[in-house]
Amino acid sequence: MLKNILSASACEQCRICCEYDDSDIWDAPGFSEDEWQEAGLEGRFPYEKRGSLYYLVMEKDEKGLYHCPCLSDTGCILGEHKPFRCALWPLYVVRTGDGLALAVSDVCPAVFPKTDAEILEGLRDNLPRIRKAVEKDSALIEELHENYRLLAGSDRIV
Repeated sequence: MLKNILSASACEQCRICCEYDDSDIWDAPGFSEDEWQEAGLEGRFPYEKRGSLYYLVMEKDEKGLYHCPCLSDTGCILGEHKPFRCALWPLYVVRTGDGLALAVSDVCPAVFPKTDAEILEGLRDNLPRIRKAVEKDSALIEELHENYRLLAGSDRIV
């Protein structure tokens, strides 16, 4: 979904979006019912269901990090079947006082430095898909966190 603003090679080198510590494990993505079925994960990994979303259980390693079990040495095993939140990361659809908007996390070293205009232009073709996903399942909408930057003008898009 982000190929116009985030290169595959940047992701391969970083992988920060697939590792969590105790302070950000809350940000591990959940799968909607449709995404869970599409990904074919039932019986492959332990999971828990919270509300309408499925979450993969991640064990803490010796360094205190949790790793997504879908991350392999060659990248994500889900390919095109990543859940919405993985496909959109480091962007989020967030609630604001004015409705819904797009925000970018400061954790991604490749996307956060880009201008709002660059990000929004790179997303243009995917905006209908983003709108459709959050209309179908409001659990995909996040709360605005202090390390997110609201993208200027995105409130007219989402």
